[in-house]
Amino acid sequence: MDYLISDIIDRGTGVKEFQLRRLDGGALAPWRPGSHIMLRFRAASGCRYERHYSLVGVPGAAEVYRIAVQREANGKGGSRSLHDELRTGMLIDVDGPHDGFPLDTSGAGRVLLVAGGIGITPLISMAHALGLDGKPYTLHYLARNADRLQLLDELRTATSATVLPHLSALHGHADLAVMLGPYQMGDMLYACGPTPLLQALVVAGQRQGWPAAALRFESFGGRAQAGDVALTVELSLSEITVDVAPGTSILDALIAADVFVSYECKRGECGNCYTEVLEGQPLHRDLCLTPAMRAGGMCTCVSWAGPPGRLVLAL
Repeated sequence: MDYLISDIIDRGTGVKEFQLRRLDGGALAPWRPGSHIMLRFRAASGCRYERHYSLVGVPGAAEVYRIAVQREANGKGGSRSLHDELRTGMLIDVDGPHDGFPLDTSGAGRVLLVAGGIGITPLISMAHALGLDGKPYTLHYLARNADRLQLLDELRTATSATVLPHLSALHGHADLAVMLGPYQMGDMLYACGPTPLLQALVVAGQRQGWPAAALRFESFGGRAQAGDVALTVELSLSEITVDVAPGTSILDALIAADVFVSYECKRGECGNCYTEVLEGQPLHRDLCLTPAMRAGGMCTCVSWAGPPGRLVLAL
């Protein structure tokens, strides 16, 4: 459905807030903390994009949807198009809201929120919801410099909050194990940020006794790395071979080859695309598998393989 871009606000270094309204000015579908919407748009270059962005603000009934978008100069072009080409008064196709990062306020333990950079966006709505529910929480906001602490003023309007900024340029990397502390029954962590941060939180959580069910993540950014080699993926059951170029996920290559595969998040967070590996050495880049699961398989949506770049999967 087409929505009107009613306002665009500069939110600091490389970040713009886009406010979206219905064309008739009517109320929007209510949304829950952590929810996102999907934008569909075409850049001036002709490229089409589908991008998910977390909703910012107080969840519930709304007359405007707010998203904050960081311009990625070296990204795939979607954020550059939004920043450089969209103007107030234009229309954009919006789908949602979708509740893909739900908040559970029923527990009696600690609630920790951890944001890395623009990963603050879904945690703002969680902070508002926790505050309105009278549930205390601690929010750790990690960024390189103070000018990267976007939307900090928004956080200060939430109640019951303890907000602890951490600037790596001044203090080095945060000690995540100390930040989490030992797990106690009922504790929950909600974190959003770049994949390396979330992977480090998984490791820190394991060291502090946190069960996987108490760690909730929403990731962003590509998983491809500069040293990735082209892959040959052999499917033992289908008896076909699929070539996968660096920058394309194994899962997407399988889908393009009409292989029947199960998947959901495509971010290495749910494990639905888990596949048994019969031969080859996976490079695991997921956020959800246990060590035992990694020993026998991989998430095809984000993980890769090292040289010589050959995998045999039980598909």
